[in-house]
Amino acid sequence: MPDRATIRVAVPQGWARGALAGIEAAFAGWALITVFTMIAYLTLRSNSWMNDTTPRDALGLGGDLWAAVIGGTSVVGDVHYRAIPTLMGALLIVLVRILLRTTAGYPRSAALFAVPGFLLTSWLLAGASGIYSHWWTGTLGAILIPLIGSVWFVASGYSRDNEAPSMQHWISGGLKLGGLSVLALVAVSAVASVIALVAGWSRMAGIQEILGAASGADTAFIVGAQLLFAPTVMAWAASWWSGAGFLTATDSLHSPVVAGTGPIPPIPLLGAVPETAPGMWVILAPIMLGIGLGVVASRSFRREHLLHQTAQGVLSSVIVASVTALWMWSATMSMGSVRLSSMGPRVGWVTLALVLEVALPALIIALASHPTTRALLGEGAGRVRNEGEALRRRAAERASRVGATASVADEAWAEASEPEEPGNADVSADEAEDLEAVADADEQDADEMPEDTSETAAEDAADIEPVQAEGDEEDPEAKATRREGLN
Repeated sequence: MPDRATIRVAVPQGWARGALAGIEAAFAGWALITVFTMIAYLTLRSNSWMNDTTPRDALGLGGDLWAAVIGGTSVVGDVHYRAIPTLMGALLIVLVRILLRTTAGYPRSAALFAVPGFLLTSWLLAGASGIYSHWWTGTLGAILIPLIGSVWFVASGYSRDNEAPSMQHWISGGLKLGGLSVLALVAVSAVASVIALVAGWSRMAGIQEILGAASGADTAFIVGAQLLFAPTVMAWAASWWSGAGFLTATDSLHSPVVAGTGPIPPIPLLGAVPETAPGMWVILAPIMLGIGLGVVASRSFRREHLLHQTAQGVLSSVIVASVTALWMWSATMSMGSVRLSSMGPRVGWVTLALVLEVALPALIIALASHPTTRALLGEGAGRVRNEGEALRRRAAERASRVGATASVADEAWAEASEPEEPGNADVSADEAEDLEAVADADEQDADEMPEDTSETAAEDAADIEPVQAEGDEEDPEAKATRREGLN
């Protein structure tokens, strides 16, 4: 009896190193946030509004902030609060990417084991140290942070593989082009954020005074806390420049064509929110960015085959759409109930707008400037040119034939309209008289012919009848012979 085939499921070598990298990243992030919280507590505990705060409360606040970093929600008095310090999340992604270098000598799948290590550790830390946070609400962020770091590590190793088959080069090119597009979008958003901060500096200073910062330490604490939301500010700026806009409250939309008039929360950064609506012309900025990326792609990321060029551009667009959607989602927040329950970019509309304004122009320009496309366009233009010349040639021939026919008709008309000579006129008059005489003779013959014919037929009938009568009367023997023959 032949042996049955067996299926063995085994973890790849180096999986423990990948899991350890996720655990180390989670502990390092939690420790950094907790230390930052305790330093802030020790600095501000002399303030009157910190009299009732204990070190245990400060430690619990650190646990709640860790839950906020991974996207968790804290509930205080039936009010849900969620605000992700996106800068801290970005630093954790970089940290996971760095720690996964220990798995470089092992299969690439070993890096993915950082995800369960980070997830379980995050649950443990949020549930053990948090006061108001619900540890399970941060599951999505606890998966995405190590997953992005792991995929980044695997993709970077794959893109450096110069010995890969030529058909796979469009994959590495798509990853590089997608990463470049995201970096360019972030850079432009950072510039737009700086412009907004400079324009709204006076309003931001007024809100800072309302918070009652009495010392430099208070000011440093407020500014430091807002720095953790720097990627959030850039996401809001990108959503505004895209034309889709963002919400500072459920009933207050800010976009290039709408300027919300409702009150804003007492957060200094919100003082940079534009108070006017200049118009949709501002979307030219991301469109120009897309055109520039298309020029770069056509020069530095060109593929030999048009199909590979298309696949590379589509992969880059998918990366831009995925990163943009995740970025915009991380920039949304809930700072209270009713009006403040939803704040931040409109994720779906912003993602769609930026893909159409940045990724799509880059793809179109890269394909339009490809040598194959130019050759096809040149061939089509030559075919159209040849057909146009043939049409013009046939039209010219038709016009020449029409012109020749018209000239012949003109000559005939000219000859008919010329005056005749006197001699020719006399001859024509005599010919006309002869023709009239012949016509009259024909008419007379036509009138006399029926009478003559009828008279001749009558005479012939009269001649025949006496002959027949005389024959019958003078030959009685013939009658008798005919009668005998009949009998």
